[in-house]
Amino acid sequence: MIQSWIRYYHTLRHLRWKQIRYQLWYRIRNRFFPVRYTLVKKPPKYRKVILNPFPEQHAHYQGEKAFTFLNKSYQFEKEIDWNLPDYGKLWTYHLNYFDFLHQPEMDKETGLMLIRDFLNKIQDSRDGLEPYPISLRTINWIKFMARFEEFPDDITRSVYSHFVLLTRNIEYHLMGNHVLENGFSMLFGAVLFGDGKLKDHAQAILKEELDEQILNDGAHFERSPMYHIILLQRALDAYNLLINNEHELSEVQDLLQNIIQSMVNWLHTIQFNNGDIPNVNDSVNGQALKAETVLAYGKVLGFESNDVKLSDSGYRKFKTGKFELIADIGEVGPSYQPGHAHSDTLSFILYHDNCPVIVDRGISTYEKNALRQQERSTSSHNTVVINEQEQTDIWGGFRVGKRAFPVIIEDNNKVLSATHTGYDSMGVRHQRKWELHNNAVQITDELKGSSPTSVKAYFHFHPETKITLLEPGRYSIGSLTLILSGFDNVDVEDYMFCKGFNKRITALRLLVTFQEKLKTRFYS
Repeated sequence: MIQSWIRYYHTLRHLRWKQIRYQLWYRIRNRFFPVRYTLVKKPPKYRKVILNPFPEQHAHYQGEKAFTFLNKSYQFEKEIDWNLPDYGKLWTYHLNYFDFLHQPEMDKETGLMLIRDFLNKIQDSRDGLEPYPISLRTINWIKFMARFEEFPDDITRSVYSHFVLLTRNIEYHLMGNHVLENGFSMLFGAVLFGDGKLKDHAQAILKEELDEQILNDGAHFERSPMYHIILLQRALDAYNLLINNEHELSEVQDLLQNIIQSMVNWLHTIQFNNGDIPNVNDSVNGQALKAETVLAYGKVLGFESNDVKLSDSGYRKFKTGKFELIADIGEVGPSYQPGHAHSDTLSFILYHDNCPVIVDRGISTYEKNALRQQERSTSSHNTVVINEQEQTDIWGGFRVGKRAFPVIIEDNNKVLSATHTGYDSMGVRHQRKWELHNNAVQITDELKGSSPTSVKAYFHFHPETKITLLEPGRYSIGSLTLILSGFDNVDVEDYMFCKGFNKRITALRLLVTFQEKLKTRFYS
């Protein structure tokens, strides 16, 4: 019981009063005065929306009432059930986003059929009338209809009715990317309808949230490259809208221009030479569009990609010889909404000759279960676990209790060194140093303080990486050689690498036990 109270204390103490206030208000209001979707009889007259071409989305609609999301497919035999619970809430959310309206070869007739099927059942909708799917769906409907001459009256009325509901349920209780998506949605509504209330909401949210959520080096503050791409694409769509249509949002347009440029630069910098992104902090392949696709979209709208010095995001990127290395020395963030954070302080990813060698395993689920817990855990990352304890207390699927805080010791072009507070309660600190040379990368792990009973370093290899033992502590890793010194024992064991949601394959990792100091050297 005491441990539970301590966990709740460390979880809740980082929340903002605004979050707590809206959590309480929405719970009370929804119980006694629930807000429901009501079709507006006379919405404002819409204005024709013009957009430059935007990227196509993944092909999720297979025809004949069949959909594939999160690598799981379902074909409805009779009517589409927009509340389908079989594959979990996230699958149902994706069904209700309507991203598939922008997939290749989606025609007007099919799109309208799907929209109207949803509208015919909207009063029975559950997850689909939550503010987050409302936000994404309204943007997708407006983008889809902008391809044609006019908006049908029934869809126009429903879109405006969506916005009426959204303005009464802005996700201030969650904050983070959710409330930012609410703001982008209302921006589209403000331009489509010339609506002053939507304009005021959109302007207030976007000015405040973009300023806070986009860090000085251009990263989104949830430190997930996948969500960074998603939100960058959304910002580009908003900018696309504003530069092509009449509006009274010039301040937002100017802000977006600056913010997008910094986001483009960060994405350009963080991606590897082969176009991959690091799958850290709830990132996985197959969800967002590829980085190169979104960067190309940005270029069409006038945003060139430039390298930037990484700072506030907590990541550092090194290129030396044929090596590329990304190290994580950042805080769990944002402090009041760390739902996509992992226990991964001082982890790293290593590429050689444009191929992944050491990787982040990524994620395969958002379900609140043991697998989600495992994929967020310290031992699922390329860092050190002491006494079988987590650096950061990740729990409940999207919650974080007591957390490790990094301390940077040295940070320059060739050497990066840091420690963290995650094991201070044991009287010990893990310190890691990365040293970069033209043909080698050396990592030194050292313990400071008391002597723990168990120290384990984990190194997760890409599934296509072959590991051959040459002699104790010496391995052939493809075209590289790996040398370990200072170890007590090395085990080569299987782990499950995440190729996407609900899609995992077997790969290999090294589990290295040591006492005080371990040196790990990769050289070509």
